[in-house]
Amino acid sequence: MVNYRLVHIFLSLCVAANGYIALLPSHHVSLTLPSSRRSTQLHSLYENHPHWHWPDDSSSSDNYSKEPIFYNDFDLIAIEQESDQFWESPSAKQLASSIPANLRPTKTPDTTISDFLNTRISQVTKDSRQLLKNWRNGHTKSYGAFTINEQYLLNKEENKEDDPDSIPFDWVRRVDIGQYPRVACGSAHGSIFVADTTSKQVMGAARAVHYSEHSDEYTNALDEQLRQYIYGEYDGGGVLDVAMFGKNIVASAGREGGVKLFKLLEDGNQAELVPQGDVQALIPLITGALPIVVTCMKFDSYGRLYLGCCDGFLRIVTFPQDFVFGDGADLDSQDLHVTVVPHWSEQAPSPILSIDVSEELEMVVTSHVNGNVCLYSMKEHEDVYNMASGRREHVGVIGVWNPFTADESYARSVTFTSKESLHGHKHAVVVGGGNGEVWVNDIYPEYEESNTGEVFVDEYVQKFEPNHVGPVISLCSRPEGLIVSVGHDGMLRMTQTWIGLKNPKKATPWPLYGLGGYKKWIGSICVDDEGKRLVSDGMDDAVIVHDFSAYEKKEEKQ
Repeated sequence: MVNYRLVHIFLSLCVAANGYIALLPSHHVSLTLPSSRRSTQLHSLYENHPHWHWPDDSSSSDNYSKEPIFYNDFDLIAIEQESDQFWESPSAKQLASSIPANLRPTKTPDTTISDFLNTRISQVTKDSRQLLKNWRNGHTKSYGAFTINEQYLLNKEENKEDDPDSIPFDWVRRVDIGQYPRVACGSAHGSIFVADTTSKQVMGAARAVHYSEHSDEYTNALDEQLRQYIYGEYDGGGVLDVAMFGKNIVASAGREGGVKLFKLLEDGNQAELVPQGDVQALIPLITGALPIVVTCMKFDSYGRLYLGCCDGFLRIVTFPQDFVFGDGADLDSQDLHVTVVPHWSEQAPSPILSIDVSEELEMVVTSHVNGNVCLYSMKEHEDVYNMASGRREHVGVIGVWNPFTADESYARSVTFTSKESLHGHKHAVVVGGGNGEVWVNDIYPEYEESNTGEVFVDEYVQKFEPNHVGPVISLCSRPEGLIVSVGHDGMLRMTQTWIGLKNPKKATPWPLYGLGGYKKWIGSICVDDEGKRLVSDGMDDAVIVHDFSAYEKKEEKQ
């Protein structure tokens, strides 16, 4: 049975791709569509076209403008009731000669489209498996994507480094990926940069916009004890965290407190990182009071900004849509909407040190100084059990887990991970501690059916071996349970987890390999949306890219 809907879709794609038109013989099955080409000018233009045939009585525009025009850009995929005989007919061979060889289908539309889709699916699956294999085996091309000292080095070449107004040497502190190859990073001098990792150039910079030891323009609001939790023995100074959305929106948090917003405005080959003000809700109205310190942040794909704060509360910043998806720079801070998510009430709020967002689960996870890992539901159209209020609400804490009760360590970093299994798509949370430990715990799949708020299940907990030396500063994940962790030991580790198993003790996390050479001041690692590249700081003034797809391309060339 012919699927004419598929034929129609395929023909439409073909029309858009090629633009030549051939009239089907009257005895063929074809689509009848009103023509939009009705002017005398167009008639004159196409009347001698070899693949355009006007009706015999179309002596004037009035005649043919009222009649539908039968057309089909790919006559060879038309369906005839006696198709086997037609494809061997002289008319079919004559039509075939007018179509480019690479576009000539040899089968009926259903078969052709099906074969094309199956081939494409097979290729995508093969590429995906090869990419995952590269991640597991450490097959990557690693390089310094760009330096934030480009202007400094230029001044040095021109002997301007002694100028008191010259730009000083700087170090990268925190990095995030926007729409690749766009990357944003902070610096030890409190500056923000946006760069293109393909061209290896900084596109825009906002210098000294945050507190640093090199400037007295801002007041340090970061508590000394909290500073120890964030940096341990290796505090490189500067920006606390940075987040990027799309190609041009950047948010950053400094030690003076609050969040600053920026937008990269482009005009031809010129670009400028323009400040857009602060998130006013984080600045207290009391004179002399310091703003709330934001320790971590992350954008979702809708442009919402999630903030982990020193007071232990999760905040969500919603921007006007024209600012998020438009090219202009007219953000009014009064247009920002900030939501404070209720905290779990059984314990006092503890400063948040790390945050991750899962849009698939519609959840957010945070790690805290007291060792807790808190899971929040962000489902807008469904009530869930909120542990903070004891009621079913749209947003709230739905689960708390603490794997560090034995030595009372703090939970320094956290991320979601997932894996396909025989029982479906499984999800888990991974947390890194200040003691160098890394733990993983499955998210209980039927938590919504329970009214107790139990999301984590003790028997699913697994511990990574060996530990990192020093705090686990940052975590990120790839599909199929691959976890990337980095600590103050300067070692970036890849570990395979086995989540979703009924008896996880039979398959404990398996260390795969490590990527060395980092400084102890490494602060962040992240994976691009395509899952091909791992980007990190930790190399002085350079941002490092590990491209796991480059190895595959190299093999193809051989």
